[in-house]
Amino acid sequence: MLANKDAVANVAVKDLQRARKFYEGTLGLTPVHEEGEEVIVFKSGSTVLNVYRSRYAGTNKATAVTWALGDELDAAVRTLKRRV
Repeated sequence: MLANKDAVANVAVKDLQRARKFYEGTLGLTPVHEEGEEVIVFKSGSTVLNVYRSRYAGTNKATAVTWALGDELDAAVRTLKRRV
């Protein structure tokens, strides 16, 4: 089910604007989506990188992975619920 889907890296940061300067200015990534002061999505090759604000940045409490499922999200949730 997920083996043929792209995984998206998620990076927790304490200061989203400082992170923007690094990922956009220093690394040259292009922002492609934003959710206010919470998330900036950057294009990286053929994938994206979610940079999000978290008070847990720098700890293991902020670790995450995202799969790009699009229209298949509801079916995947139903399948996973049956498996647990």
